[in-house]
Formats: sequence, C-alpha cells, structure tokens
Amino acid sequence: MTNVNSTWTGMVPVDDTALAVTDAGGPGRSVLYLNGQFATQSYWRRVIAELGGEYRHITYDMRARGRSRRSLLVALCSRTCPQPPCR
Repeated sequence: MTNVNSTWTGMVPVDDTALAVTDAGGPGRSVLYLNGQFATQSYWRRVIAELGGEYRHITYDMRARGRSRRSLLVALCSRTCPQPPCR
C-alpha cells in the first residue's frame, strides 16, 4: 500500500479459494486479527475502534466464513455427498 491512511478491501487468492481481507491502513504497527471458529471480520470492529488509527489493522474471513469463498473440494462435496462426512 502506498497511502498508509487508505482502507483496502478485497479478495486474496489462497490455494483453491479466496479470502475476504480488509487492510485499514494506518501509520503504526500492523495488527493481524485472527478469528475463532465461527467469527468473521465484523467481530473485530469494536476492538479496532477502541485502538484507533495509530495501528494498521488487518482482518480477514477464514475459508468459508463471512465473505470468503469455500474451497472447490468443499463446494463439490456439498453438492454430491448425501452424508456429512464429506462436508
């Protein structure tokens, strides 16, 4: 990023899927927020607001969570497998 105060949101390709990522910019140290099992980027909004703009906040939605895509294998299994072991 060339402008440290601009927010970037987009999809980042990872293996056979794409993850939704938001980089809030900021002039300070980078903070990468890792989500729990069913959490999404939105769970970090209050924390980011409290920490303020002195940090570079980076959040993402894990595979098949929030706006991130499911992997091709998971998508195929969910369409073709009648039982959950494949999911």
